[in-house]
Amino acid sequence: MDLITTFAGSMMEGFLPRGWDLARIDRLAGASPAEAVRRQPWWSPHFEPVGCASLADFDTFMGHEMAREILLAKQAGRPLVLILPVGPMGMYRWAVYFLTEWGVSCEHVHGFNMDEWSDAQGNTLPSDNPGAFQYAMEQALYGPLGKLTVPAGQRHFALKN
Repeated sequence: MDLITTFAGSMMEGFLPRGWDLARIDRLAGASPAEAVRRQPWWSPHFEPVGCASLADFDTFMGHEMAREILLAKQAGRPLVLILPVGPMGMYRWAVYFLTEWGVSCEHVHGFNMDEWSDAQGNTLPSDNPGAFQYAMEQALYGPLGKLTVPAGQRHFALKN
């Protein structure tokens, strides 16, 4: 028994976005480590998989890559748009560490958050509610960056309006 064979007719049917190929996702998730990093034709030529031995490694590497992209965009004098998840969030601690260490302002960054809780009518929690994803981002990234932070008008959250 698995999701693919029990999906049709279940309460989950119609919940996932149209176009999701569950069989393909299942095959990708079941790939061996060697198979998972074998270059695919659709990959960006600049993409190189980096193995992580632990979640701590992932947090550090991802935080470094975020900070590096912010730095490179700043040096090139171009804006940078980031789509930011709210989970996992350990990478933000490291992004803040590197950006602060390097003294890089995020005035050129536009952050779009992927997630937010809402009720059936699309109402979200107030931004000061500890359960709100916006609150989590303010605590993990925007606040700790201090004077180097992303301008408030360039922080975009999934809100009803």
